[in-house]
Amino acid sequence: MFGESNTELPFGIVIVLIFAGIGCYLLRFTKNHSQTIQWQTRLFLIALGVRFLFSIITYEFGLVKVLGDEDASGWGAGVYYMNVWNQKGLGIFDLPAALADAFYDRHRGYAYLLGALFFVTGVPGRMPAAALNCISGAVTVIVAYRVARSLFSNWAAVRVGWAVCFFPSMIIWSCQTVKEPVVIMLEMIALYACVQLKLTGFSIRYAVLCASSIFFLLPFRFYAAYLAAAAAMIALVIPQIGKKAKSTARSGLLVAAMVIPLAVSSGLIARNQADFEILDIERMQKFRSNIAFGAGSGVKDNYDIRTQSGLIVGTAVGAAHLLLAPFPWQLGGASMRMLGTLPEVMVWWWLVYAGLIPGIWHAIKTRFSEIQPFLFFMVGLGLLYSMMFGNVGLIVRQRAQLLPMLLVFAMVGLEQQKIKKLLKRRPQAGNPIMAQPRQV
Repeated sequence: MFGESNTELPFGIVIVLIFAGIGCYLLRFTKNHSQTIQWQTRLFLIALGVRFLFSIITYEFGLVKVLGDEDASGWGAGVYYMNVWNQKGLGIFDLPAALADAFYDRHRGYAYLLGALFFVTGVPGRMPAAALNCISGAVTVIVAYRVARSLFSNWAAVRVGWAVCFFPSMIIWSCQTVKEPVVIMLEMIALYACVQLKLTGFSIRYAVLCASSIFFLLPFRFYAAYLAAAAAMIALVIPQIGKKAKSTARSGLLVAAMVIPLAVSSGLIARNQADFEILDIERMQKFRSNIAFGAGSGVKDNYDIRTQSGLIVGTAVGAAHLLLAPFPWQLGGASMRMLGTLPEVMVWWWLVYAGLIPGIWHAIKTRFSEIQPFLFFMVGLGLLYSMMFGNVGLIVRQRAQLLPMLLVFAMVGLEQQKIKKLLKRRPQAGNPIMAQPRQV
């Protein structure tokens, strides 16, 4: 294997241990949710350990042959950048300037990130790269927990933490050397900071956190960064309702004041202009056809999204696949990789019916203002992926970007179902599950 050496696994373990220590320290350093820091630390370490264990199984014991290795190019590009920087004779203090070039290359942020890791450590292996992704996946678990605890009850937040920790898709993508874990982590951090701004009002700390997460997301997946920025700014500018509602317009303006000048001054908007052309209807239709005919899990349909009726029906079909695929009739001639998703899909279908739908409805009724960043982002990204749908495998992977947010609402829905059952049995007992107040 390219870049493989006997030091891969031991050094991957070293990286995991180093970042585990840093992560535990940062958890204790944060002010929010201090009453559950020990539990969060345990959850973080479990999530990290599970993901790294699967990384070992994937790359050391051959599971990668089943999962597929389409994105080995990102890891290989990381090795390439390391070699280029070494050939140029760059030193450690030259690295920040070299990394700034990531904003000039379309969607090359992950390759630059791995290149920096390999350049600093001198070990361009799969296991060190996988260790970095495992850290990103474990951080996402904690951020999802904190989102749920900030908005809803401790009961829901604990189950969100465990669900994101052990949900198979979250583990599989986090243990591989693909950019999804980093993208999902940055999206969740940006939206979490935006939620905190909605809850607490003006805060420089959370505004900086939101803006910086969006900015660093740009070289990884430009359209996700733009959608996150739009969701955050619109949600912050919209006035909140209620006597005790806090004004968030200043926070929205501060986020915009930090993100837009950086994007303009660095030329990001101009360079991404060509990328936006890919998202026009004509190119989307071509993209749908290419991935439908050029891959084993492609879905061929006759919907032409360049027409009004085709756009409506095609997007609806894509949205159904984004939420629920693969369907039973798509598993007949499926690969081992798709068949392996069947247990998760069965659980997910139940969660959608029992938790997600009632959870979103409850959240809209009770916390609509605070959940706006997540709603706007999910709707925007969901519509984009639905319009581009043409391949089951790809859209299942795209659903992973939304899964942490969807699992938050699913656990809220399960909580509400449990409350209704308890109230039917003991109406005089009140609401025992939500007795513990939220914490911001």
